[in-house]
Amino acid sequence: MNRIFLALALLLTLGFSVAYWKMGGFKAAVVTRETTAQPYFLAGRYYEGPAQDEAFGDLTREAYNLRKAGKLRGDFGNIFYNSPESSRDQAKVFVGVFVADTTAQQLPAGYRYRTFAAGQRVLRARINASYLLAPDKLYTGVKDAAAAQKLTLQHIYLERFPDEGEPEVLAVLK
Repeated sequence: MNRIFLALALLLTLGFSVAYWKMGGFKAAVVTRETTAQPYFLAGRYYEGPAQDEAFGDLTREAYNLRKAGKLRGDFGNIFYNSPESSRDQAKVFVGVFVADTTAQQLPAGYRYRTFAAGQRVLRARINASYLLAPDKLYTGVKDAAAAQKLTLQHIYLERFPDEGEPEVLAVLK
């Protein structure tokens, strides 16, 4: 009986390890120091409050559904206005969809534009991994690169999760 449980545990462990590997769980983020060449336009809504609040989840689902329905065309993303560590308790975030420009699409009711300006010095982290695993790995990569290069972060972060390509985080430098 114990051998059956041991074999089952090993099989499950192997299965979870393969799934984690396939999702990109063993990959590290590639971090580069850059200056943004062009602005990013985000159509969405601002949220300030507990990160675990249902209202924050509702904004995320709303942006996803608008994108899925074709009412907004672009990549899902956020602009955080506080550090990832403090956003676990109190999030200050603009949630929405990155759009090519501010004139090509009609905004849904209650939606506004925010711009992540060109010419900002940033650390850009990218990873070829599932969007479920990417945020923690991207933020860890940014934090480690900033510490290694003795850079100070301004605690403004752009997250972009494209359908095709690598998820990325841009962290503004002081």
